[in-house]
Formats: sequence, structure tokens, C-alpha cells
Amino acid sequence: LKGTRFILVKNPWSHLRWKGKYCEHDDASWTPELERALNYDRETAKKSDNGVFWINWESLLHFFDVIYMNWNPDLFQHKCIVHATWQASDGPKRDTYTLANNPQWVLDVDSADGKDPVWVLLSRHITRKEEFENNEDYITVHVFKTDGSRVFYPGAALVEGTKINSIHYLAKVNGVSRGRQSYTLVVSQHEKNNSIDYTLEVYSSAVIHLKPVSNDSRYEKEITSEWTQATAGGCSNFPGTFGKNPSFCLTVHATSQSANLVIQLKGPVQYAVGFSIKPHPSSPEAVKFGSHTSGDYRNGFCVLQLKQVPAGSYYIIPTTFQPGRTGPFILAIGSSCHFTVESAS
Repeated sequence: LKGTRFILVKNPWSHLRWKGKYCEHDDASWTPELERALNYDRETAKKSDNGVFWINWESLLHFFDVIYMNWNPDLFQHKCIVHATWQASDGPKRDTYTLANNPQWVLDVDSADGKDPVWVLLSRHITRKEEFENNEDYITVHVFKTDGSRVFYPGAALVEGTKINSIHYLAKVNGVSRGRQSYTLVVSQHEKNNSIDYTLEVYSSAVIHLKPVSNDSRYEKEITSEWTQATAGGCSNFPGTFGKNPSFCLTVHATSQSANLVIQLKGPVQYAVGFSIKPHPSSPEAVKFGSHTSGDYRNGFCVLQLKQVPAGSYYIIPTTFQPGRTGPFILAIGSSCHFTVESAS
């Protein structure tokens, strides 16, 4: 209007307006003509503070560091919304090495023509004004192309989120193929100091479904142990000391069906860690199943998922890559069938 750009802004707390230029008390800037053009009644605004105000563009840029734009969700034919809590006690403070304990959601997308983008909106709940003014919780959401399974390792995301201390984070998933596709959405924080309540919303013109990542580990157990000077034998590249490593006997008591196993090893982050699982010679079905490893050694964390593991006994041997690396470790085992585990060292 006459060379001045105006924006109508609403304080999300529904009270406390801007007190600078063009506020309701700024008699010098407002004119009856301007009030009519903006359909703004200053006298009514002076009597009731609803947090809605006009501000000129230059003041907005100078004094505000965050602004949220409303969008029309009716633009999208399909939407999914979930509300959840992430407890501060769930998992490590930082998810640099593992995402295993982060909230994870399966997103199924059924696109008729492969041209439908998907929008993912993560919103942290703010219940106190102080949380908004001093927000030190940096949040984001990562999108992984998966079969709907849990993601354990960071990196290799289809959409790598950026952690910000805004209450909202918006991600766009492009390149959705025609037909049914599955993705895993992983909520992430920079340094998890507080429990947070959040809402995850997904919008698309394609048919979408959102649900928590399933966990078929009906039975779980953690073992805390350590590598000592006597037992830190290193990986199999060091055959002279490898046999000194701690070992554990895992017995799968599967009956009518085989087991699905998830084995995690957590160790000092300065060490590259890994493990192998080998059949006990007295278990013929286990011998047929063979030996497996957690793959490349990784700092602080590694995981192995095994499907259709037959009943029998197996040795699990956790190691550091280099011998002589002493320190504590945790061996966490989850199984769809009953099992027992004990030290075999």
C-alpha cells in the first residue's frame, strides 16, 4: 500500500502483540485510509489482545528470526497424523552411532502415477512460553527408503534431515515411484536432554498409511560385560589372540517355527567393534545355518539381523578390531522365540 508492504501476523500464544511501528497504539503511522484498506479496527484491538497484528515488512525482517506460514491441508487428498512421546531415557544422548532407540514410523505410499510428492511435518509440542523462548531441543526427521523395517545405522538416508531448534521441521520426499513403496521415518535430536511430545503429519495426493515400526522381538535380554587385558583379543585378523575374546552361548528354543534374531553390540565409541555368531558343533540344524558376522567393524555400535534361525546353540563372540582395547560392552539380543544366553568363556 503506497510502497509499504504489510503482513498480518498471529502470536501462537494468542496474546502479546508487536509494540513497534504500526502497532495498535502507533497513532503517527496509522491513518483512517490505511485502517480501511487493511480492514483493521485499532480501537477494538486496543481493548482486546488476541495476538494478531499488522507489521511492515522491514520491521519483520529486522526484529524476527522465525516465522511460520500456514498452508491449506485440503490441497492433499490423503493425510496421516500421529501423536507420541520420546522419553529422554530411551537410548543414548546422541544418535551419532545408532538410531536403534529413536522413534521410527513406517510410511507406505501407493502412487498411481509416480508423480505425487510426500510432505512430512514434525512438530514439537510447546506447553510453556519459556520452552519457546529458550528452545534448546534441536529436532529433525530422516526419511529412509526401506521395506518398512527398523533403521539402525545413521547415514544413507533418502532425505537427511537438518536438526533445528524450531518447533516445526518440514521434509519433502520426491521421486516416489509408481505403485506401493515403503519408507522409514526416524525422529532425531541433536543432544537428547529432555523428553519431548511431538506430532508427525504426512500429506500427499497418493494413498498413504503410517504406523510404528514393528518389533517382533517378544523376548529380549541384555548382557553387560567387558574386554579386559586378558580377554581383549581383537578380530579374527589376529588368530594368536582372537580365541581370548569373551564368548556367549545362545540357545534358541524354537518349536514349530524358526526364530528371527536381532543382536546388537554396544561398546566404547572410540573402538571399532563387531561380532561373529557360530553354530555349536552339537546342533546339526545350527551347523546347517552356518556362521555369520555383523559385517564391517563400526565405532561404538553394530547390529546383525537374522531371519529363520533354526533351534540350536550358537556362540556369539564380541570383539574390538584391534587387540588390547579394554572397556565395557553391552550385548543386546532380541528374538521372536524363547532363548537363553550365558557366558561360554
